[in-house]
Amino acid sequence: MKKVFCFGVSCLLLLSVLACTSTKVTVTTVPLLYTNNERTEFTILGEVLYESSDRPGYIGLLKAARDLYPDCDYVIDIMAEQRTTTTEKTTSYFPINLLFFFLKNTQSVETSVIWVMRGTAIKYKR
Repeated sequence: MKKVFCFGVSCLLLLSVLACTSTKVTVTTVPLLYTNNERTEFTILGEVLYESSDRPGYIGLLKAARDLYPDCDYVIDIMAEQRTTTTEKTTSYFPINLLFFFLKNTQSVETSVIWVMRGTAIKYKR
């Protein structure tokens, strides 16, 4: 019984040592919106960046601009992007697969989406 237990424990240790994990990360960025307003006189306050895991809207970007620049009236030159990150993890038990056919490679895929909006905060000249 003790020999069987020792053999089992040594096999588990060997299995954990020989396991290999590989990771592949793919990031894609897609521009979704661009606006520009050049008809009104204004003062440029600066650039604003707003990120969200939910789909952002103009109100979120304007709030971020007003947090940075309290005098902000509007945000122009808006660009919205979607950043998708896909992570593939593969765990392989190659040396042990030769001995035990029931151990297969395991693979998991995780995808996360971040929405990014950029713009220029302005104050209208009155």
